[in-house]
Amino acid sequence: MSKSILKRIFTKKPKDAGDIITDLIAEQPISLPGSFAGEDSPEAAEIQHLTQQLLDYEVKRDWINYSKLCHPSITGFEPQGHGHMIKGLEFQRFYFETTTTSPHKTLIMDPQVTMLSPESAVIAYVRICQKADTSTNTIYSIHSNESRVWKRIGETWLNIHYHKSNTTKVATP
Repeated sequence: MSKSILKRIFTKKPKDAGDIITDLIAEQPISLPGSFAGEDSPEAAEIQHLTQQLLDYEVKRDWINYSKLCHPSITGFEPQGHGHMIKGLEFQRFYFETTTTSPHKTLIMDPQVTMLSPESAVIAYVRICQKADTSTNTIYSIHSNESRVWKRIGETWLNIHYHKSNTTKVATP
């Protein structure tokens, strides 16, 4: 572990711990013994595909398909939770049912998938949302660091935990 990573671990506030974990996964993939698939495996590609699918359902406000990819008792940390762990799907459901959306696209940049076992994986990535504000005719992008833990239950992969960092908004002239 590099000195810069250790310095960040011991100098950041507790609410930034998820960002540190995301950075650690991205900078130094976990190497575990065993015969399960590696990060270039079909399973890792499936995790990346499922994560993009989950984000696409979020953009489309498709609650039915979004909730099918999440475990009912999913946990997570996100800015809207103000430092509290979110438990279950009801927190997200509120946003699906009450938020309107402007035209936008979500991209996963620099994904790092680590297969922890044949039944579990973690993905860390930078999420870029490109949005258009039609009222001001402005195009802008928002980025956040995110990580998700996936677990295979039977034949189905489900998102069981996530972490989202604070977002940064950048306007494009």
